[in-house]
Amino acid sequence: MPISIDNPLRGTIKLDTTIARSGSCLNCHAALVGPFCAQCGQRDIPPYPSTRELVVDAFWELSGWDGRFASTVRALVQKPGMLTREFLAGRRARYLSPLRLYLLASLAYFVLAAAAPQVKLPGKDPQGFVVSTTTSKSRPERVADAVSGSFDRGPALSSADRAAALKDVEKAPALMRPTLQKAIGDPSGFKRGIAATMPRMLFALLPVFAAIVAVFYRRRKYPEHLYFAIHLHAFIFLALCVAELAKFMRVTGIVETIGLISVLWIPIYTTLAFRRVYGGSMAMTLAKEVAIGTIYVAVSAVAFVLMIYWVSVT
Repeated sequence: MPISIDNPLRGTIKLDTTIARSGSCLNCHAALVGPFCAQCGQRDIPPYPSTRELVVDAFWELSGWDGRFASTVRALVQKPGMLTREFLAGRRARYLSPLRLYLLASLAYFVLAAAAPQVKLPGKDPQGFVVSTTTSKSRPERVADAVSGSFDRGPALSSADRAAALKDVEKAPALMRPTLQKAIGDPSGFKRGIAATMPRMLFALLPVFAAIVAVFYRRRKYPEHLYFAIHLHAFIFLALCVAELAKFMRVTGIVETIGLISVLWIPIYTTLAFRRVYGGSMAMTLAKEVAIGTIYVAVSAVAFVLMIYWVSVT
């Protein structure tokens, strides 16, 4: 007869008592006194589990979709900074690990951003149009038009226009030449390279953000700032996911409204999270937040430029 057991890490698990159980753990050989090993935590299952058990275990391991998922998202969204305080207080078993939460949130955002439809902007033909970039415009203007067209943010390029733009690029500074040539000559490959490299760059910036926060809150240890940075960035990705989901409605007014709310939500959330985790007056929190944001934007801009150059030469 199947029985249900509440596990703090995986929620309610149903076990079949008709299956013969082992007297010792198959992993570490410790004596078993229940459905889970007291030494290594492995569940007491037969050496050859059923297909259902394998599917459920794989789903839990890859997604963390159990009681912890709901409690983690609820704590992250409803109470800014509370999830960080919970982890610093040692209450961690009921939540997803910070790294898994960040990876899930960032993966969801980049998948949605890639799949979301392009919303028609007022006054713009969604199919694009072809115009000449070799008119009376200056060389920098022609190159700028070609680059914007490569990113689907300007007029589409004809073959003659692309060749002319690449010829103009030969007059550009040597440092900028690889990026311009890649963006104009192979726009699809350039965009794929950015899409593949961006998640890694953002992940690499997490410890940098934590280090900047540590400069302004010196009484805390660095891992505490890193917890905060991971949770904050995970929320930012979730807020951006909401904006990307709105695009599937294909209504310009709704998309712009939800996008604006998501953008405004992020700084408000950030301020509340800083106050809950680090304390301090509102004025002092805002002053430190502005300073941290300014430094982080500058560092991120440098990292983005280096990423663009890396994508261009690889």
